[in-house]
Amino acid sequence: MRTGAALALLAALAGGCDWLTGDFRLSGKVEIAPQLEARAPKTNSVLFVIAQNGGGVPLAVHRIVNPEFPAAFAMSPQDLLVPGIRRNEHLTIVARLNAHGTLDAPKPGDLEGRRPEPAHPGDRGVTVRLDKSL
Repeated sequence: MRTGAALALLAALAGGCDWLTGDFRLSGKVEIAPQLEARAPKTNSVLFVIAQNGGGVPLAVHRIVNPEFPAAFAMSPQDLLVPGIRRNEHLTIVARLNAHGTLDAPKPGDLEGRRPEPAHPGDRGVTVRLDKSL
């Protein structure tokens, strides 16, 4: 009886927790809108794939040098800016392509795209389209 009650209590507590995941994974591809293909830098370019929380704070950043489109990406724990993310965290996925190689304030000519629906840690097949010139 005691074991059953303890397991029930543990299950109830676990169900209400947002467990942190250090084994963060997120994968997919970044496409570029046809009307922007000619504007994309061909050399010395950097594609950043950014996973942001609901408040717009970057939680993970993956960097691809001189990408070819569609560019596949696979985010892992090495891309995390924080030690763990809640498993049920709603993530906004942003892609930014530029020729200056920095992720600070966007500059004129940078290309950007946002996934319209949220992603979650562990998602695969996430697609982001670069569709805006800044």
